[in-house]
Amino acid sequence: MEAVGRLAGGVAHDCNNMLQIILGNAYLALEDVNEDSLVKKELQEILDAGLRSADLTRQLLAFARKQASPP
Repeated sequence: MEAVGRLAGGVAHDCNNMLQIILGNAYLALEDVNEDSLVKKELQEILDAGLRSADLTRQLLAFARKQASPP
């Protein structure tokens, strides 16, 4: 179980690093598009998926650290 926790923590950290790049660029791109742009909806979907993925990463890190998380 210890090895699984270490693996989950390592994967979560790597994913978190990539997610921060994706989320940062999505936020910057959203600032540059007009409100009526067709791209705005797609950028918002990227941002939403990234935020859901970041939440999953937090859960993996909590598992790796053996922390209790709220249900």
